[in-house]
Amino acid sequence: MRAVAFGLLAFTVSATLCAPGAPAQPTKPNDPNKLIIKPGGSGAVPVPGGADPLAKPGFIVIRPNGKLPSAQEPPTPEPVPKRPQNPLETQPARPALDVPPPTDKLDADTAFDYWFAASVEGQRLGYVQWGAKRTKKNDRVLLVGIKYQNFTLARFGQVVNQWGEESTVELEDGSVLVTGVRQGIGKDQALVLSGMVEGNTLKVTGGGAAKGATDKPFPEGVVGVVREPALFKTAALKIGESYSYPAYVGVLNVVVKMTMTLEAEEALTLWQKEQPRKLLRYITKMEPIDGFKLPPAYTWVDAATFEPLKMEFDFPGFGGKVTFLRTTKAAATVPVARPVELFNVQSIRLDREIAGIHGGRSVVYTVSAPKDDDPKTLFASDARQEVKNFDPVAKTFELHVRAARGPLKGGAKQPAPGKEFTASNYFLCWDDDRVKAHAAAAVKGLPFGASDWDKAAAVEKWVKANMRAFEFSQAMATADNVAKTLNGDCTEYAMLSAAMCRSLGVPSRTVLGLVYAPARDGKPFLAYHMWFEVYAGEQWLPLDATLGLGGVGPGHVKIADHSWHDEKTFAPLLPVLRTLSAKPAVSVAKWEP
Repeated sequence: MRAVAFGLLAFTVSATLCAPGAPAQPTKPNDPNKLIIKPGGSGAVPVPGGADPLAKPGFIVIRPNGKLPSAQEPPTPEPVPKRPQNPLETQPARPALDVPPPTDKLDADTAFDYWFAASVEGQRLGYVQWGAKRTKKNDRVLLVGIKYQNFTLARFGQVVNQWGEESTVELEDGSVLVTGVRQGIGKDQALVLSGMVEGNTLKVTGGGAAKGATDKPFPEGVVGVVREPALFKTAALKIGESYSYPAYVGVLNVVVKMTMTLEAEEALTLWQKEQPRKLLRYITKMEPIDGFKLPPAYTWVDAATFEPLKMEFDFPGFGGKVTFLRTTKAAATVPVARPVELFNVQSIRLDREIAGIHGGRSVVYTVSAPKDDDPKTLFASDARQEVKNFDPVAKTFELHVRAARGPLKGGAKQPAPGKEFTASNYFLCWDDDRVKAHAAAAVKGLPFGASDWDKAAAVEKWVKANMRAFEFSQAMATADNVAKTLNGDCTEYAMLSAAMCRSLGVPSRTVLGLVYAPARDGKPFLAYHMWFEVYAGEQWLPLDATLGLGGVGPGHVKIADHSWHDEKTFAPLLPVLRTLSAKPAVSVAKWEP
């Protein structure tokens, strides 16, 4: 089930990297240019028309210009069922969802058609369809497989529907001929990639602005969507034995090695009112990609038919164990009534509040990350932040973070950036009439000969003033799409800002990281966030259009940066998924206002 797990990478993009930063304190309630991030209740900014439906204990309200993102009351979370001490032990466990067992009524040309109800810790997410059909072309039998995911989530009470699919066309022997990926990334926008296998190369093409996607090595034996579920039977493993195979992950446009091991035979009750049945439990692990590896996935298959019936893996981006339970199409596609609220599980709690942090000079954070193999590399080290006093046994270190508000006189000169930081590409598409027009409007009032920093600061100010609202339905919209809608969350603010700077000849890149956000109980969050950097005055300098402060303070903690050169996938986001998986604990050791 590796492709389904990897598909969650794309879904986590909008769920994770959309935490708009906190405004400089104090915030004036009537200032239309300030983003209000405050707890509900006492001290909250008054909302026209009455009480704030998002004002609940421990629930952060984030809204632009004092307006709510939606007039609807956020869904009440479903109760989370208690989990057994070891969910992998043989037991008649309560199913994650109360759904009926699957039915197998297939058309003549249908090879298989699996439907799964998806949940996290017992709370419904949506559904997954995994199926394949036979067809004929030029006297050859072809199998067309598809894996489609449709999830409904919430962030700050705003409900978001996210979807994506991977597909392959294969021969009866499992040889892959064609690959396909479609992923919703923005308002009325999808990332579309297709590949044709020629020898040991996957010739990849993109739809629309993704034209010219990078070809990839494609060794013999790559397992596609159709062949994947058959491996449980064809591998013919005995308990304790393993089988490794290459698999294509379309959302990252890369082939990775997967290793499947048969761990045990056990009897489980998967559906209520059903008797326990004999199942085989497999564990599948992937090789690391750029230092990131997805948590292992467990699959339970019927011991007689070898069909997958249940899949489960830990996914920090959704706050716990994600379960796919096989059922009927009707049961799988039931609308999600109470979406999972993601902010509560995707942010890092700090131990104390820092008033005015975005106007301060520096913070020393103490970080503990015992779950990561090399925790000192979880966060970037550059001219603004530095890892010190690393303890390899306890896996703790200090992270020193300083403010940066423009070129630093006497600061160390940094190497000039390459062409990839000025070129137009799929995500940072500045070769677009709207992007160019917005950039021209941003610098219209600047004097002749204005510096690159002045231009970038003007772009930050313009984007802050002209993006209409935070709106979390975007996964990772491209800059040209954002220029058209002027709508989105922090990813869209960063993409548009970086593209506008490039159109003015200012080298730029986006930054992935964390930003300080206050909370009602006095223990603030470090929330996942995106901003941008420009090369000006021979230095890389940060800016954040969600705040518009002419730089960033020590409340911005950098994980990684990227030019998005020649990139048509979500691979640049892997460092964020790694940090999520590490679940670091962060506290404030020292603060300099």
